[in-house]
Amino acid sequence: MRFEVSEINIDIDGHVSRVRSDAFWTYAAQSWHRLYFPYVPMDTGMLAQQVTITPGQIEHTVPYAHYIYDGHFRFRKDQHPLATREWDRAAEPTQKPKLIREMQAYVDSGRLGFDG
Repeated sequence: MRFEVSEINIDIDGHVSRVRSDAFWTYAAQSWHRLYFPYVPMDTGMLAQQVTITPGQIEHTVPYAHYIYDGHFRFRKDQHPLATREWDRAAEPTQKPKLIREMQAYVDSGRLGFDG
């Protein structure tokens, strides 16, 4: 008996913690940074652009990042109209579904090597 699988899908939301690939998690972090970027307060651009991205982690490296992230300020909206504190959390409702789709597309592309 022979059968062929034409499509492999991983439910990213349900199984994401099982994926053990630095390349995948770096891609996910880069994608998430790009998606929440419009929510990061923007004055000079340093806060939004000076980041260190490692597998599954984004670190804003300017010394005042934590202060701005946790603070209650009135942010300029001319460059980033969505700018707010806790920018990653603020982006979740609209941007997380996009991130999940991008991560699923990464899996579907075969880059994780599940296809043998």
